[in-house]
Amino acid sequence: MHLEVTFKNLRARDEVRARAVALFEKLERFLDPHSDGTLVVSVEHGKALMELVVRAMGETHTVNEEHEELRTALDKAFHTMEVRLRRAKERRVDRSQGPAPQEDGFSPTDG
Repeated sequence: MHLEVTFKNLRARDEVRARAVALFEKLERFLDPHSDGTLVVSVEHGKALMELVVRAMGETHTVNEEHEELRTALDKAFHTMEVRLRRAKERRVDRSQGPAPQEDGFSPTDG
């Protein structure tokens, strides 16, 4: 798993990069070892903008968040991504189990 962090319109900050990597590692339980992510951190008109893209298991998940504070926008982006990845994993597990057998009201002994 690898996260690439890019900064636009602001100076690269190590504490933001470290926090982003730590939050990405928490997503590990929803991802496969070959997953990768891209985080674009930018500031426009006094607002922090986050674009988080995660590619995992043949799917691409994208989250865009915006907030006045950089750290809050970062936390919201990763929280939203966690919710999306959790739902995707639940859908994969549900599909692999197949549909539940439906009872039609007839038993095999009723001839």
